[in-house]
Amino acid sequence: MPHKFKLGQNVRLAQGLSTRVPSMVEYKIIRQLPERGGEVQYRIKTAREPFERVVWESAIEKA
Repeated sequence: MPHKFKLGQNVRLAQGLSTRVPSMVEYKIIRQLPERGGEVQYRIKTAREPFERVVWESAIEKA
């Protein structure tokens, strides 16, 4: 399965997800991860947090 987002691209968490993080926060794609359970994953990072997050492709959208 090909990745929809590229390294360095800015994304946001998709609207409608139940999360404590506001969807207006922009993240940068740090790494493309392999397919797992039929969907690819990504490592994303924002300057506001000292850690990276791992998200499914369906959980993010173009910023």
